[in-house]
Amino acid sequence: MNMISPREFLDVVLIQQNEDGSKMTVATNVEHPLSPPQPNYVRGLNFPCGCFLIPVTGDPNKTHLLSFFQTDLGGSLPQKIIESFFPRSITAFYGNLANAAITLVA
Repeated sequence: MNMISPREFLDVVLIQQNEDGSKMTVATNVEHPLSPPQPNYVRGLNFPCGCFLIPVTGDPNKTHLLSFFQTDLGGSLPQKIIESFFPRSITAFYGNLANAAITLVA
């Protein structure tokens, strides 16, 4: 494989809306015989992770976001590569999340 091979992840995800108006998505990695690791991909692992959306009391236009991620990219990547990739990846994730929220409201 190349120095930086494509990754794949197999997760089970729960999306739930709670009675208090909060929402959550939680996920963790799984193995399944119908989805074995694919050739030419490195199977990464997402350990228990999630996002929680909690309405701000008194302001229906605001929501608190609490998120946590624990990812093992699998394979062997130089630390320098990981350190250069992750900040941009996280910034892009939250930018995409903000755009999706705006789209849903519109």
